[in-house]
Amino acid sequence: METLDTLFKSFEMGLRMPKAVKPKEYLKSLGLDYTDLRIGFNSGQFHHNISQELKDNYEALGVIQKSNAGVSKEGMTAYTVFGRYSVVFPLLNQKNEVVNLFAIRFDMETQQEEYLNNEGIYPNYPPPLTKRLYLVPTVLDCASLLQSKILENRDSVMALHNGELFPQHLEAIKTLHELEEIIIIKN
Repeated sequence: METLDTLFKSFEMGLRMPKAVKPKEYLKSLGLDYTDLRIGFNSGQFHHNISQELKDNYEALGVIQKSNAGVSKEGMTAYTVFGRYSVVFPLLNQKNEVVNLFAIRFDMETQQEEYLNNEGIYPNYPPPLTKRLYLVPTVLDCASLLQSKILENRDSVMALHNGELFPQHLEAIKTLHELEEIIIIKN
């Protein structure tokens, strides 16, 4: 069975392809280095030329949905793709498995950001020996802080879901028995 972890790895490879010029330019404009952070590119075509079984699996994961759009070949089904033509960031569970995706559709008249679901933490659950934890409002804020290299040895950072503290954030904080300080960064 295809997982979000496997799909995200294909998005990471997609960003490294020579044709992925626009997403690389977008990330560069944000000051983010895809070779240093886990970032992918969803061209929206991962479901093309695959078996119906894999399409059903992607539908179960929530990354594609059947669409009423017309198709040129009879018997084919059109799909709407989550985060089509976007840069994608992975949100992880406690086992470091990708359980959610955050997509920024940057090549639209009005940029659109969306989560696949409400699960997981970006960039990951903080290590148990964390002494200082930064809570930032968005995935982009978190990626920028990681990219800055200002975090010290026992510092960690977690992105809230567009400023919202979810149960998984509270659960993660409760596991940090050496935590001395929480720094909340607001927009």
